[in-house]
Formats: sequence, C-alpha cells, structure tokens
Amino acid sequence: MKFILPTTVLGSASLVVAWGDLGHRTVGYLAQHYFTDAANQYVNDLIRPSDTFDISDAAVWPDKARNYPEYKYTANWQFIDAQDDPPNACNVNYKRDCEGENGCIISALVNQTAVLQDSSADAKTRQDAIKFILHFIGDIHQPLHTEAIDRGGNQIKVSFDGKHSEKLNLHEVWDTEILNKLNGLKRDPKGPEEKQAAQEWADKLFQAAGGSSNFNISAARNGQLCDSSNNAQDCVLEYATETNALVCNYVLAPRLDWLESNDLGGEYYAAAVPIVEDRITKAGQRLAVWVNALATQTQGVVVQKQDLK
Repeated sequence: MKFILPTTVLGSASLVVAWGDLGHRTVGYLAQHYFTDAANQYVNDLIRPSDTFDISDAAVWPDKARNYPEYKYTANWQFIDAQDDPPNACNVNYKRDCEGENGCIISALVNQTAVLQDSSADAKTRQDAIKFILHFIGDIHQPLHTEAIDRGGNQIKVSFDGKHSEKLNLHEVWDTEILNKLNGLKRDPKGPEEKQAAQEWADKLFQAAGGSSNFNISAARNGQLCDSSNNAQDCVLEYATETNALVCNYVLAPRLDWLESNDLGGEYYAAAVPIVEDRITKAGQRLAVWVNALATQTQGVVVQKQDLK
C-alpha cells in the first residue's frame, strides 16, 4: 500500500488512557508472528531491542511518554471522540470528530506513518514514530477509544467482580479488567508476569486464527483487514468505524442504568471475551500488515493496495 498522507496539527490532552499494558503487549507479540523477515529487521533497527526491552515495551511506551512534559502534546493521539448517540446510533465522521488543532488517533497514525516514510527524519523521531504506530493500531481496536460519551466511558462508574469505587469505570473495564481476568492476572501485574501472559495469549490467538503467517487472503475475505482504498486515512477510518459499531452493538447496549447497577464480571464479561479476543487479533494482524508494508517501502518497492487490505 502506498500511503497518501494529509498534514494535521496535533496537540492538547485528555483523561483517556489506552488498552492496558497487557493488551498492547499482546498486540505487539501477535504482530511478530505475521512480520516478514524484512519487517522484523525494520522494527529491530528502530527500537533497538535488548534483554530488558522488546516490541511489547515499545508498544506500551506511548502511555508512559504522555506523562512526560515533552510528550504531553500526544495525549489526544490515542482516541477519536465520535460525537454519535450510543446505543441508538454509532458512527465516526472524520470532519466532525477529528479535524481541528488537536487531531485524533486517525490523523496521528497517518502522520507518524509519514514520519517513517520521510528519509530526512532523524533516528529519535523515527524511533518514536514506530512506537506510536505499535500503540495506536492497538488503541483503535478498543471500542471506547472511538467514543465521546462520558469521556469514552471514563465517567461511567461500574462494578467488576465485586470491585466498585470512584476509580473503577467502564473504560478501565475494557482496558484492563476483562483482559486481566481472561488471562488469570491480578490487578496491576508485575512486568515479567505480564509479559509472559502476553506472549502466551499472543501464541494462543495466533493458533486460533489459523497458525499461519500467510493470512492476507482469508482474512481479507472475512472482512478482517482494510481494503477500502490506497489512502491510509481512509483505511484507519474504516478500522475506527468498525470498532465504534461495537459501542452500540455491545459495550453500551445494556444502557447506562443497567451497566451502573450490575456487576460486569459475570454475564457481561463472558459475552465480552470473544469481542476482546477478536479486537486484539485484528489489531495484531493489521499492525503486521502495516509494518510489513513500511518495511517493503524502505527497500524501494511501492506496496500496492492488495498488500494492505
């Protein structure tokens, strides 16, 4: 795919956070299953992995960086606030929801892709760009990262497995609680434990998806990958629209009164599990296709539309 890139000025801040670290680590590890040799080398050259820093650490870095003074301007890069009406109507409109001085995850992903295509960009800027891409493609598959209502669910107070406090909200349930419970992790697991769980989950999802890196044809046929156009912005908008539909179809479908008065660790959790696994799987696959395309472009080859479906 040849990315056609608009210019957008980005900035400002938000209270919204991302998939928890477990989700982002899993997306990164899963993508590695689908990387070409060129893509593996491309990513390694950019992130400089070590015994204590791998692709999963690069994928979670933007959540930490946004707390540093020099990166506070990136806070709005992790979501798009769809001004829709869930659960009655869900939709994403780029002009309505993204354009403006702050931008959104769509413009940020497109712009960071442009950085990696710019041969004049310095090494640090390019390293940051690949970390942002590893992170953003994960985020755009989290339903509440595509929704404005109650600040993406951050203001919807809920209970989960008996836990209820002013700090526990629906956004956090989708970011971390469902994922941690599914993988047998306690709240705020330590780094090594979380990494191991993410690797094991990525392996499981890879096998469940067919266990083959040659997934493009079957995945595209099942609507798992973007095939809308050569325009990177349109492609990412399609991802966001697909994810946003889940806000109406499931996330907020029970309506606020039910969500706020029932423990979400039971039937709500059980039905959410396949949705989360599908979102993480698609994020890992799409991240791989995106990076594979970028790696091929560095070799002087124009990647055609069918390679980024």
